[in-house]
Amino acid sequence: MTPSASLFLRLHRPRFIRTRALLALALCGLAWLAAPRLAAAGRPELALAEEWRFQLGGEVDAREVATGAWTRISLPHTWNARDGADGGADYARGAGWYAREVAVPASWSGKRIFLQFDGANRNATVFLNGRHIGGHVGGYARFRFDVTDAVSFGASNALLVKVDNSADGTPPISADYTLFGGLYRPVKLFAVAPVHLDVLDHGANGVFVTPHAVSAARANFSVRVQLKNDSGRAQPAHVHVAIRDAQGRVVAAREDALELAAGQGASLVLPFSLNSPRRWNGRADPHLYAAQVTVTTAGGERDETVERFGLRSFSVDPERGFFLNGRPHDLRGVNRHQDRAGKGWAVSEADEREDFALIEELGATAIRVAHYPQSSLWFDLADERGFVLWAEIPVVNEVPADARYADNARQQLRELIRQNYNRPSIAFWGVGNETREVGETSGRAAVNGVESTRLVGELAALARAEDPTRLSTYASHHRPEDARNFHADVLGYNKYIGWYGGRAEDFAAWLDGVHRKFPALRIGMSEYGAGASISQHDATLTRPVPAGPWHPEEYQAHYHEVYWLALRDRPWVWGKFVWNLFDFAVDDRAEGDTPGRNDKGLVTYDRQTRKDAFYWYKANWSAGPVLHLTSKRFTERVAGPAEVKAYSSAREVELWVNGESRGLVAGDEHRFRWNVQLAPGKNQILVRARAADGTELRDECVLVAR
Repeated sequence: MTPSASLFLRLHRPRFIRTRALLALALCGLAWLAAPRLAAAGRPELALAEEWRFQLGGEVDAREVATGAWTRISLPHTWNARDGADGGADYARGAGWYAREVAVPASWSGKRIFLQFDGANRNATVFLNGRHIGGHVGGYARFRFDVTDAVSFGASNALLVKVDNSADGTPPISADYTLFGGLYRPVKLFAVAPVHLDVLDHGANGVFVTPHAVSAARANFSVRVQLKNDSGRAQPAHVHVAIRDAQGRVVAAREDALELAAGQGASLVLPFSLNSPRRWNGRADPHLYAAQVTVTTAGGERDETVERFGLRSFSVDPERGFFLNGRPHDLRGVNRHQDRAGKGWAVSEADEREDFALIEELGATAIRVAHYPQSSLWFDLADERGFVLWAEIPVVNEVPADARYADNARQQLRELIRQNYNRPSIAFWGVGNETREVGETSGRAAVNGVESTRLVGELAALARAEDPTRLSTYASHHRPEDARNFHADVLGYNKYIGWYGGRAEDFAAWLDGVHRKFPALRIGMSEYGAGASISQHDATLTRPVPAGPWHPEEYQAHYHEVYWLALRDRPWVWGKFVWNLFDFAVDDRAEGDTPGRNDKGLVTYDRQTRKDAFYWYKANWSAGPVLHLTSKRFTERVAGPAEVKAYSSAREVELWVNGESRGLVAGDEHRFRWNVQLAPGKNQILVRARAADGTELRDECVLVAR
């Protein structure tokens, strides 16, 4: 037992006595302890969101806790919500301690008890009742511990968790985003029968659905079930798998049995076939089936889970791009970081849903989940709403010649794949992003860096071995001939021509040049973007200094106009992902109008303001009516010549200035422009259009010319 855990137990013993007394009263009919919430699949569970106490730094100190020096908090939680986004490269990196009591019902006795963390950044060490339970390194994946032997049933249990976000030599060593420390996703306790589905295989649920051949006429797939016998004797296990459609109707079922030795695990594979399957077809029809898996023993004990999955096929052609179910499917979308203003990574379910709704509003069809696995809810929403995903691990920047780094990268990739194996939304497993050798700087990485090239190749091979049904991918900022570009099945480029040097208008020629040089390479655009402040404006469209304080909104909009018009006309680019949907925290950045911020988002960090570039993509991508007058925040102008610009889904837009029509402009670019003369004083600007369904659209602003 560590000194910290010992102190924690001594500190809490008086409270244990009080808790046991209360529990005895509860067993006599005073229901002070809420009954455990039944999970969807029938497993009892306890959500551990409230009643935590927190201390940043040091070791557990009996005096401090006894005098109430620990802070009472609820999950999700990070200690970097403020200092991780205010600039200065000085946010707190180190250990944070979390403590609470857990009342485990007596009715759970005889079951196996598991403690689950959905995300802890980034090195977690767990103690229960003074016993060291285990640890986990990696800030983004779900992890679990079997705590059965440490639990006191019908009593209160002392849970202590140390979380450390220090640089520890595992991925990522560095990153262009803040590494918020803490228990920033949910924690829970749940119980299963002694013979149960294996829930300790890299945090997966023990059920893996693999499509083998999927067409409109027929779908062949299999369900692999992994079991564990944690009882003290050999037991026969009966496995029943029912396949249900989205309405809950059973469309297929199979069963099998096997003998499980005491303390051992085993697996079985059940084949299935469906005629005329309803395929998962992106946003048009994201149909989900469910595999209801039930495990029973001769004694009647039962474990059960439900895993959703989709039946679809996809491919990428170097000349024709991405295909879903045999048809071209334009993958256009955004990258997304999970933090937000005032919360860091400790976001709520409502926050996650709001973010997703903004992607839907934009009209995107795909998301790059950068640069790390995000919440299970995020993946659920993609499955349900038909978005195609690129999901990746945080192998970014430096790759050292260190076995611990490589081992942890492999662990994080296995966790990502096994926990999300059944998700139809995921088509691509990302194995790295802009890697370089230790000591090199971004943008000046050596060609064919030895360690990074080796690891990218190993991870791509591991992704294929773990899941041959999907494609591995890599996000490159290297020269086109670099070896790292050719290990994964497909490639994405992070390219910022027109922001970090050059002219945005040169992007199309660069892209065509790479395609001509490597015609068999399946090329996507994993990142492109430019910074923008909604309080800074400039009509000259002069390229800003990226690291400088001046990032006018107009230049970002111009940049995205140029890039999208180039990408729109090149269907062989299999995916187009804007960097980024939202502004996000990078505590060591000092640029734009806010220190600690990467302002390349289409939406502000607080999610309150959609920048002009957001409406450019909405006009191009979404099916709904759009009319947006740009530069409405650029209210103070100089009298004389000026350009007025609008984005619209309509084919024609008319401009009115101070009540006079300045002409009807037609076109299919979704961009409409007029050259006007602004008179001194107030200028009332109005644009009108008619949507395809006949709805009249209008947008307006007042420009004051001096």
